[in-house]
Amino acid sequence: MTHNHPSFTDIPFKTRIRLFLFLVPAVFFLDFVTKRLVESYLEPYGKPVTLIPQIARFRFIYNQGIAFGIDPGFLSGWLLALFSAAVAAALTLYVLFGRADDRPSLTALCLIVGGAFGNLYDRLLYGRVVDFIEIGIRDLTWPVFNVADMAVTIGAVLLAVRLWVGKPGRDPVGCQDEPNRGDRPEN
Repeated sequence: MTHNHPSFTDIPFKTRIRLFLFLVPAVFFLDFVTKRLVESYLEPYGKPVTLIPQIARFRFIYNQGIAFGIDPGFLSGWLLALFSAAVAAALTLYVLFGRADDRPSLTALCLIVGGAFGNLYDRLLYGRVVDFIEIGIRDLTWPVFNVADMAVTIGAVLLAVRLWVGKPGRDPVGCQDEPNRGDRPEN
């Protein structure tokens, strides 16, 4: 029986660094700029600005919880910031030195890290995060979020899809390397 387990050498370290140094700062910068623009031009908890009638609007709120306004209970304030920093650091190490061996997975992880650092920055400096994007139909809306939340969510969905469908030329996660021996007689 042979195993085709990938190693981190499948994608060169320089490529990992380039991808990381492009995507993580890009997500962080876009998140940072949009939050500062919202703070400059909108009133916190004020009247929303309609983008697409009945569907999308800017609604400036402060979020002391985690993504999409979820209250993490005991995990708040500095403890939440410490947890977020640990996760961002662990994912950074995994992107650079781990076994993620394909560009879509690395891209997804970089989006998650960029989003994590975007919200961590606000949490460390202000003790809260600026959220401002609200979507839904009329009064049925998704919780207000920001660019960092979008990056984390898109990255998580990309990773889930990669795990679900597998990688080109390889079996999806959970498939066996050999056929079921119960289907054929032993010689």
